[in-house]
Amino acid sequence: MALFEGGYGIHWHQKVAEKYNAERASDGIHVTVWGDPRIDAKIRPRILRGDPPDLILSGGLPVWRLIAAGKLYPFDSALDRPAYGTNETWRDLFIPGTLDSYVSEGSVYALQTAFGAWSCWYDARLFREHGWSAPRTWSEFDVLCQEIESAGVAPLAFQGKYPLYAWFTYVTLIQRVGGLAAINRINALDLPAFEQEDVVTATRLLQDMAANHFQTGAMAMTHTESQLQFVNRQAAMIYCGIWLENEMKDSIPPGFEMRCFNVPAVEGGKGNPALCNGLGGELIFVPADANYPELALDFARYMVSLENGPDMGRSIGVVSPLKEGTPRESVSPALRSVLDMVDAAPGIFTIRLTNLLLEWTNQVMMPQLDSLLRGETTPEAFCAALDRGIEEALENPDIVIPPDVPYDLAALGEAP
Repeated sequence: MALFEGGYGIHWHQKVAEKYNAERASDGIHVTVWGDPRIDAKIRPRILRGDPPDLILSGGLPVWRLIAAGKLYPFDSALDRPAYGTNETWRDLFIPGTLDSYVSEGSVYALQTAFGAWSCWYDARLFREHGWSAPRTWSEFDVLCQEIESAGVAPLAFQGKYPLYAWFTYVTLIQRVGGLAAINRINALDLPAFEQEDVVTATRLLQDMAANHFQTGAMAMTHTESQLQFVNRQAAMIYCGIWLENEMKDSIPPGFEMRCFNVPAVEGGKGNPALCNGLGGELIFVPADANYPELALDFARYMVSLENGPDMGRSIGVVSPLKEGTPRESVSPALRSVLDMVDAAPGIFTIRLTNLLLEWTNQVMMPQLDSLLRGETTPEAFCAALDRGIEEALENPDIVIPPDVPYDLAALGEAP
């Protein structure tokens, strides 16, 4: 197994492999786990020459292109087997929606090993000391930021060198303003998708937040630099994924009470504010040219199980994609606040463009997002550039666009 060595490290996966190896030693089976921060660059040539690792955890490879080229092995045989530690099938244990990202012709070709949700993080102790409360609406959030600044603290830290971090807040604002109808329009590539009034409004809210509430110098900071500003109380809040606590665990000072709240509702918006922007992370897949594909599937089924889910929460702060896979007692108070947010949500949503249009993401969206946050372009020009970039991307005859499955508005608490 080869995996991206990022915020979660690779030690937990190695520990699970050692446990699996001990249980399968009599069968002569042994799994080796290795990782690298530049795993994608090391794996690409191996995939091309037909000598890949048996199991890959990576978020930077063109998965849909690999599926279209017949380069990935389906998970269905493993998903339809009983899950480790239960008589239920592995498929039935997944939180609804978490298996939907990479389905082609009815088969699952990649799956998420971690549940993800985007939120705003804060220090509950700092909030208590100042009498601040988690905001419910965007206007309350704006007022809160002003109060924080008046207290001599920067309202928001931001990972400015990596503007992609703002994308997830932006996607949530699109849903809060325009509802899932706006998300469905974008996912369906129904152009112009971004140059609609609801999306332009969400874009303006994001730009105003950056201009008025980002910490001075935020656009020059890396993710760890900005997150250090947060845990050192130089900034009161930061938008991030649920990996934040684990990534900063060696830097969090005593007494810091990390908690999160969902992106607030936008007054007059059509979206259900209880919904979570998230789907999953730590994507795994099995190359079609793997030497031991069925064994790789079996190890994946063992790794993502009710048996190992609690320890994943304890060890690396990851919420399992399986229903009841992360008992509250197995995670920190910070992650319990994530579970509170997820439990209150009728469902999850995401925009699929970053998985489908990799060149658009890197060459159009991220540079334009950087310009928007710096105030160098207008919301209208930003949205027009995104639509124009999508239109150009779709002219590529080699692009792979799988069928879109729209979100059911009524089922997720929104008016049609």
